[in-house]
Amino acid sequence: MQMFGPMTAEKGPRVTIEPGRHGIYGLTLASDFSFASSLAPGAGTADLTFACGEVAPPFERWDGSELVYASPPYPEEDGESEVLLWRTEGGLVVRFSGIADFYLRPDRIFCHRLAAEYHGRLSGRYTREEIVRFQHTLIEIYLLGYVLALWLEWRGMPTLHASAVAVDGRAVAFLSSGGGGKSSIAVSLMHSGCPLLTDDILPVEHSGRAYTGRPGYPQLRMWPEQAEHFLGRYENLDLVHPALSKRRVPAAELGRFCEAPQPLGCLYLPERRDPAAWGMGIEIHPVPVREAVMALLGYSFVPSVVQALGLHPHRLKFFSRMALQVPMRRVVYPSGFEHLPRVREAILRDFAGLVPVSREA
Repeated sequence: MQMFGPMTAEKGPRVTIEPGRHGIYGLTLASDFSFASSLAPGAGTADLTFACGEVAPPFERWDGSELVYASPPYPEEDGESEVLLWRTEGGLVVRFSGIADFYLRPDRIFCHRLAAEYHGRLSGRYTREEIVRFQHTLIEIYLLGYVLALWLEWRGMPTLHASAVAVDGRAVAFLSSGGGGKSSIAVSLMHSGCPLLTDDILPVEHSGRAYTGRPGYPQLRMWPEQAEHFLGRYENLDLVHPALSKRRVPAAELGRFCEAPQPLGCLYLPERRDPAAWGMGIEIHPVPVREAVMALLGYSFVPSVVQALGLHPHRLKFFSRMALQVPMRRVVYPSGFEHLPRVREAILRDFAGLVPVSREA
């Protein structure tokens, strides 16, 4: 396992940035990073700053640092863990091996970009310039996904693996891991006029008596067949990742984006079935509270890291209370783009008949 050398920060000048303002996950993010993704404009004072450089930040102290998490090692090559997490004085450091280290503090995140020569898995297959471009793309992917989800969890806000739209002033979310159909259902609802709230990560907060879903950023990620179906094209869309065929799709290409947090109206668990065996029917059923809590935990982000940091009790308590107030429904439907209009109408009818209730476990 690759470890840090001496537990002292590499000395160098403090990075000074003249940042732009971006809105993401209910935060105003100040950064001079060149994002390829479509981000909403931020407003007001920055909640968080992000900078990236090849010199480790001088503000980090490593005395007494603690390795709290290491992901399962790669099965090939050197058996190195892909993700390592340290708890340091006043913050966290997450390492994506061979790519970058992210230093997390309450008000800022700094990315120490590793020199291209250190990218063992990439050298020999790509030129140095290609490695640098590849690295920049991965840093953005890690920041907008894993790192910001981890930062929110560390600051006390659970995050769910979900796509969500706004329907009549309430958030309707679809919980699923990759390939579960959440994005396709969300886009189908966008076609009926429902603005996108988020795709992939849904931060949830409790304010007053309501559980609220925070907006992500105005972009979706689609496989070529999805983009071909919904947009009639995919070749001219930017790749999400150089090694994948998934594409970036600005929300404006499909409908509107909702920039304001929305109270959670319902959480749906989509389940696609082979129509040859399932038929053409669409079924929507309530999910019992205890099962809903397990689903929330199962579709939460970075669960292993949350557990390693000792944050699981807070997350369990949060989701247990949330499941009593926010209804969860299972929607089972035939697989295939041609069935999505019927699925959309069934979900809208079901949601219109729901009345928010408080339930006892």
